[in-house]
Amino acid sequence: MIRLFAIAAVGIFGGLFVLPMLALAQSAASRNGEQAEAARKVRAYLDNDWKRWMQQYPEMATSVGFPGQNRRWSDDSQEGLEARIKHLRESLSELKAISRDALPAEEQFNYDLYRELLETAVEGLQYGDDPLPFRDVVPGNIWMPVTQMGGVQQGIASTLAAMQHKTVPEYEDVLARLEAVPKNVEQNLVLLQEGLKKGYTPPKLMLRDVPKQIADLIPADLLASRSCSPSPNFPRDLSRRSAPG
Repeated sequence: MIRLFAIAAVGIFGGLFVLPMLALAQSAASRNGEQAEAARKVRAYLDNDWKRWMQQYPEMATSVGFPGQNRRWSDDSQEGLEARIKHLRESLSELKAISRDALPAEEQFNYDLYRELLETAVEGLQYGDDPLPFRDVVPGNIWMPVTQMGGVQQGIASTLAAMQHKTVPEYEDVLARLEAVPKNVEQNLVLLQEGLKKGYTPPKLMLRDVPKQIADLIPADLLASRSCSPSPNFPRDLSRRSAPG
């Protein structure tokens, strides 16, 4: 009788221990599944948003090796700027719609970092900052787009120099960008004029080297211009080369 009682007691108490453990295991599995799904969503969002920003900023796309944008400049028209600002606000709203608490710890860190970038960019709009959330030391400003630290007088040449120029299609990309330079310059002149109307001009010190930077782009020998830097380096077998696979 005692033996039967002991066996029954073991079974009862064993069940009392095992059932909660099973419940915990099922809860943990459910939680892991939710975290995996949330992580998938935030990763898909970040991947898609990165692609969108690269399309909005072709110069950055070139500098980081993102394909397909090497024939264009950023659209700095009023319409183009409004489209970028609209995307910035929509991007922040889309990120906020993802539950941070549902993410695993490492993805919460990514979430926080990217949300801070977007919120900082949105806050900067009131000061004329460019809506791009990926900042240099000195963020671009659409009311003061030209300083000796940056602007079309530097960006055009540096972007062209960063482009690949070994094959016929690559040189065609360079030529397409060169042909689009006047429009890009005109758009930035409009931005300068709009900034003046708002009462914004950079400090004199920040414009000190701009005249020389511009003069360096239009020397007597045009092939010596930084904007034509790929030209003297034509490969001898250029006509026989094809685009890389």
